[in-house]
Amino acid sequence: MNIVINIKTVSKNSYFDQQFFLVDCIVNIINDHPEHSFFLIAEIEDSKFLSSKNAVIIDAAPTSGNIILWKIWYGYKLPLLLKKYKAAVFINMDPICSLKTQVPQCLLLPDLAFPDHSSFFKKNIPAFLEKATSIITFSNCIKNEICKQYASLAAEKVTVIYNGVNENILQKNEIENTKEKYTEGKEYFLFVGDITAQQYLVNLLKAFSFFKKRQKSNMQLIIATKAFLPNNTFAKSLKTYKYRDDVKLLVDLQEEELSKLTHAAYAFIYALQQTGFYIPVLKAMQSEAPVIAGYSPILAEIFEDAVLYADPDIFENIADKMMLLFKDEDKRNELIKKGKSIAVKYPLSASNQLFWQNIVKSAALTA
Repeated sequence: MNIVINIKTVSKNSYFDQQFFLVDCIVNIINDHPEHSFFLIAEIEDSKFLSSKNAVIIDAAPTSGNIILWKIWYGYKLPLLLKKYKAAVFINMDPICSLKTQVPQCLLLPDLAFPDHSSFFKKNIPAFLEKATSIITFSNCIKNEICKQYASLAAEKVTVIYNGVNENILQKNEIENTKEKYTEGKEYFLFVGDITAQQYLVNLLKAFSFFKKRQKSNMQLIIATKAFLPNNTFAKSLKTYKYRDDVKLLVDLQEEELSKLTHAAYAFIYALQQTGFYIPVLKAMQSEAPVIAGYSPILAEIFEDAVLYADPDIFENIADKMMLLFKDEDKRNELIKKGKSIAVKYPLSASNQLFWQNIVKSAALTA
């Protein structure tokens, strides 16, 4: 069958967690099913994600945020595109359905936050959800929230598929080599996320300053992010930061290198904003790195007390958690043990299999 997937939002989004989903799930499904053809609505440069001959990039969706252009595209151009490629199913990483096509549509809805054109989404989301053949989300609390806000929506239309990770353990010498490469052998906290979320990163830097003043250690802070504009405000602020020599800003790392950094980290600090994706936390736990993260119902549902929860608005609270891990080795080892036991419950193969089954079901075919 022919499957059309819109990954344009994800491929352009700067959040690492959504990038993980694109590579770990979408790309793996394409590679695992060479008997089917995949047409990806994406930027041409996103072909770097693809290694399979059964996938084609279609640079078709508008890049402009103009609502009129989106209405035209979803109302008229997308139905024609789906007809052209004889699509059996359309999968969208945007919470939008075309109301003028009979092709089955599957929406991925990690949360109910619609940052762009929120008034447009709030007005039309009930119609989009009603039109969708299936809706995939990544936690029960989000499913419950969807069904609560949109009471007329059939609960069986919403499927929970928990994100998963592959087992990937580094040898001790690889961990030491990674530390030597990036921090001259020193221990470090690792933050992975979007540096445009400046209100959270400012507090992270304040927390790191507080930690350094209190502990007098040579601990480092590594911030891994995607490419950013040269005039990025946060990058400029690092130039005058008191402990700038102890902070490393790493940009657009390959997945393999980021995995090494995570394995070697003294502790992992999750992007301190709520999100429906939590793959980085799973990867950190699978990599035996204790996790400090901002509290959210989604993280609490999945990770329970295997995470040290910090209030992202109070830098002293973040610093307290950093100092706790630094001073209490038993607590750190306890979190590592709990994290590993949770990570093994979410294998990537199981997540991808459930996702594929949902695609097949949406297309009204049998596997």
